[in-house]
Amino acid sequence: MVGYGKKYPTQVHHRGASIDSVYDNQTKVGCNDGYSSHYSSSKPNPNIHVGAIVGGPNSNDGFRDIRSDSSHLEPTTYMNAAFVGPYLVIIMTNQRCSKPLKQVL
Repeated sequence: MVGYGKKYPTQVHHRGASIDSVYDNQTKVGCNDGYSSHYSSSKPNPNIHVGAIVGGPNSNDGFRDIRSDSSHLEPTTYMNAAFVGPYLVIIMTNQRCSKPLKQVL
């Protein structure tokens, strides 16, 4: 999970995470510009995609934090969605909450 623990993925395969924020770099970044100048960078992403779940280790339990390894570093909806429902139940149970869900989140 990105952003948690002492060592988490820093080169998530995600355009929003890997390109400078418009607040830090106000020049226009076109589709090809982002690919040529940010995608191939070996630096950590300038934006941490906190909470994103990525593909994880390979079949030999190895993990390379390299942006181009999309099958292991892409935060997809089918991985993240499966986490959200059960996690919400844990939050609701631990808080023994009678508040509407809207107020909890």
